[in-house]
Amino acid sequence: MTKISAGNADSFCKTAPRSARFALLYGPDRGLVQARAGLVRQAVFGDEYDPMNHVKLTASEVETDPVRLIDEARSLSLMGGPRLVEASGADADLVRALTALIAEPEMLSAFVLVTADDLNTRSKLRVLAEKTDGFGAVACYADDARTIPVLIRGVLEEQHGLTVTPDARQALAQQLGGDRALSLGALEKLALYVRQGEVTLEDVQACAIDAAALEMDQLLFAVTAGDGARVDVEFDRQLRAGTDPNAILAMLRLHLNRFMAVGISVSEGQPLSAAVGALRPPLFFKIKDTFTAQARNWPLDRSLKALDRVRETLVSIRQTGAPVVALTRQCLFDVTLNSKQV
Repeated sequence: MTKISAGNADSFCKTAPRSARFALLYGPDRGLVQARAGLVRQAVFGDEYDPMNHVKLTASEVETDPVRLIDEARSLSLMGGPRLVEASGADADLVRALTALIAEPEMLSAFVLVTADDLNTRSKLRVLAEKTDGFGAVACYADDARTIPVLIRGVLEEQHGLTVTPDARQALAQQLGGDRALSLGALEKLALYVRQGEVTLEDVQACAIDAAALEMDQLLFAVTAGDGARVDVEFDRQLRAGTDPNAILAMLRLHLNRFMAVGISVSEGQPLSAAVGALRPPLFFKIKDTFTAQARNWPLDRSLKALDRVRETLVSIRQTGAPVVALTRQCLFDVTLNSKQV
């Protein structure tokens, strides 16, 4: 089975046992990885969930005893019913165990779900999943301009039967993203607040879809304004509110991607105002003037350099034991400094 496309990711997870024996969920959006893992669990068990048939192996357990993954995947249920084995860990440990299981698929007695952080195209685990029949590989990247409106519609309109005004939808599109779990929690909170009828801009503001989320723009614009003192204050505010540093980096990447998109259009001869107006989803009216003013100081090369710095930080967080908060703070200040360079 080849890798699962972004458009088919959720539908695959909802029906995984019908088309596959294994699934790999990986990517930088840990909230989305967990949300899709929940879809796979529901697909495996349905209404027959039995904790005795659900085995979760941590990375340390797989590293200590990789053979256990093989044994658990081949063990029969004592009381009957579907079984699910989940595992995470290092590429080498997982690949050894999975290769043995793939070689003798007839011995499997459980669906095997593997979760991982972001994997590059050379990852042995990712390569194994993408080239093996019956193994679905699903990338979980932060929600963007294409997926955020779908998320809003799915939760507020389809699940809760609410309608959403255009300005409320626009405000939500600016506030969500970065971490699927946080976005889902924010939308559920808003739905509970409104209960029925129409979601308005006033509802979005009154509900304060997580005060830290509403204040995220203050941190992001402080970074791209080169205001180091404000960055320090706003970053600490986000940490006190419980915001995951990984989510902050994801939101910064989305913020910089907007500047990059404008920079590309301007480099091709489009006027700045037209380039900003062409962004999708469109900028929330309350930040549009600030963004446009800052965009003059963020040409394409500067945006690309800053995005490279964010990517380096995300890689360091995954591959080293350095403190996440310290790495994130340093990245924010490096991008802040970059915005002030002539």
